[in-house]
Amino acid sequence: MVPVVFGEEIWYFPSLERGMEKAKELIELYPRTANGRILWIGEVLKAKGRFQRRWYAEKGGLWLVITLYDELIETHRNLLALLIGLSLVRAVRDLGAKEVYLKWINDLHFRGRKLAGTLIEYWKGWFIIGVGLNVNNNLPKFLPAISLKEILEREVSLSTVLSLIINYINYYYHLLWNYDLQSLYEEKLPNPLILEFKKYSDTLGRCVFYHYNLDGEESEGLFAKAVDLDSDGSLILEYEEELLKVSTGEILYIY
Repeated sequence: MVPVVFGEEIWYFPSLERGMEKAKELIELYPRTANGRILWIGEVLKAKGRFQRRWYAEKGGLWLVITLYDELIETHRNLLALLIGLSLVRAVRDLGAKEVYLKWINDLHFRGRKLAGTLIEYWKGWFIIGVGLNVNNNLPKFLPAISLKEILEREVSLSTVLSLIINYINYYYHLLWNYDLQSLYEEKLPNPLILEFKKYSDTLGRCVFYHYNLDGEESEGLFAKAVDLDSDGSLILEYEEELLKVSTGEILYIY
């Protein structure tokens, strides 16, 4: 048994209303080749991020949907979010954006301005992974966001960026797949994705504001210090002299 290879099948759509819904349709129509399939979309007309926020997915950006059949140990599912974030940050750094960092869980930012984000939905035993990376697209001035073009002061080939991302997704998924397999037989294995995250993230050691949904009103947030990551990818916060483990939600950097 070998891990899935991402990007063997790539579908390109100049424009779609919702990429993740199209990915589900294609799983139903062509399930045999859906594992590792990538949808590359020129522009997404009704793109949504986490908590149904609008995402500006206009021409010039790299908008992807990846489908992956769930073969992971349940406690390792959250590591997929770290995996995608790591693949993105490695790709843009290879292109010269050395000051881009990962903010837990998987947002890319440059000096506090968002460069990329990921949305993962679990559907009928499949992971539907939406990826948005600002490359050459123009962004509304009111957004705290930035494009790769602005950082590098030049346009970048979308196909080059995609190729780098695919290479890193395959690399990190192989690491995760082997870790998943070995953990069935060995205890207290070092998690390679956690080690990699710590190299490319600037989250740990910061004072943060944590909330399940920063736009919502269903619960209050809290101020805490981000001290570590658990082996399942959860963030460990120090709050009122106690340690709190959170596996989803959002953080804002305070300092």
